[in-house]
Amino acid sequence: MKFSASILTLWAATASAAKIGSYEATNDVTVLTSMGTDLDAMGDALKLATDEGLATAQSLYETGSASTKTFKELSVSGNNPPVFVDYYGSETYGDEYIMAAIQGGTFAKSNFSGIDATGKEQIIKKGAAYLNAYGAVLKHAGAAVASCKAGDADAANLNWDEAAALFYGVGGEMVYTMGQKRCENFGTCGADGEAAVNTAIFSKLNEGQAGIAGDDCGKTEAAAVAITEHMQIPLVQGVLRAAYKLDKEDGAQKELGYGTVFAAAVLPMVAKCNAGDATIINDNIAPDTTSTDFMAVKTAFENNYDCMGITCEQVSGLVGKEGGFLMGAGPCGVEMTAAPVDDAEPGADKPKPKPPSDMSDMEMESGASVVGVVGSAAVATAAFAMLL
Repeated sequence: MKFSASILTLWAATASAAKIGSYEATNDVTVLTSMGTDLDAMGDALKLATDEGLATAQSLYETGSASTKTFKELSVSGNNPPVFVDYYGSETYGDEYIMAAIQGGTFAKSNFSGIDATGKEQIIKKGAAYLNAYGAVLKHAGAAVASCKAGDADAANLNWDEAAALFYGVGGEMVYTMGQKRCENFGTCGADGEAAVNTAIFSKLNEGQAGIAGDDCGKTEAAAVAITEHMQIPLVQGVLRAAYKLDKEDGAQKELGYGTVFAAAVLPMVAKCNAGDATIINDNIAPDTTSTDFMAVKTAFENNYDCMGITCEQVSGLVGKEGGFLMGAGPCGVEMTAAPVDDAEPGADKPKPKPPSDMSDMEMESGASVVGVVGSAAVATAAFAMLL
């Protein structure tokens, strides 16, 4: 049987392309997507809560297994987002944070000496994803924009594909998984089960790719800004959830562990907007904190949503077992004056969460909604500073 040249070309292109969620890479980036497998293996080792498990996790972090690229390398290879470097005072902030957690030491404002194996499981694995891989997504997205403007479409495409790979992994194990987990807690999953924020990010990844292909670098730049902004949302949600459990429920080392590492990933952005609010959040969710005030954390975040380029609707509020917002934990602007919805009388009205509007098209007072003037100091959000 003979096949036309066009069919053979189509098959060859399909074979070489890599499907990353709802994005199709044009380059082979399996060395990065396969890091998701190593991340899961780190988690399995840490779950053992033994010295041997910790040593295995450290080895996976430093040398890898499924991939020849390591999470340590993502941090120490340089060119990390300036807003993180400025906040932590170190180019290798991610690696130093994770190694301090492994060793029970101190990095910047984080003292890990009182964190047990349960807390370390959360901090080390999530630190690899939400400090190192997260920072690398931003780094590659920014490099793609710079390469596009320099007229190097090949480099722009490669960097953009690499950003997508580090966001998703093999099957959503990397930064993507944060949105999936938090949408269940905040009522922000779409009808198809995908977090609204993840749907929006993939939409922007595809828009950015199209911008490079069409030599429309402004389109790619706007997509990079939107991705940067959207990726903050699950981190804010994660800190809010941890703070609520620590203050209102029986949260302990697990909640403190994931809360403090999510805060570590988003505090540089908050500090860029308001250093005082960043300090309030840090003091309430630091690894050595002795008490947590949920409302103080919630208010400190909400003070900065506009500056961060996100909205109350996108973050939403914590959802209880019965499907309504927990008392005092609804979205900003939603009055909660009755008893907690989970304890309300049968048949009582309960404010129900709903998935936010299509975030990929939402007009926001942010750099993402001012295509053509993004980068101007007068209009750019703090999020865009991460790409500069």
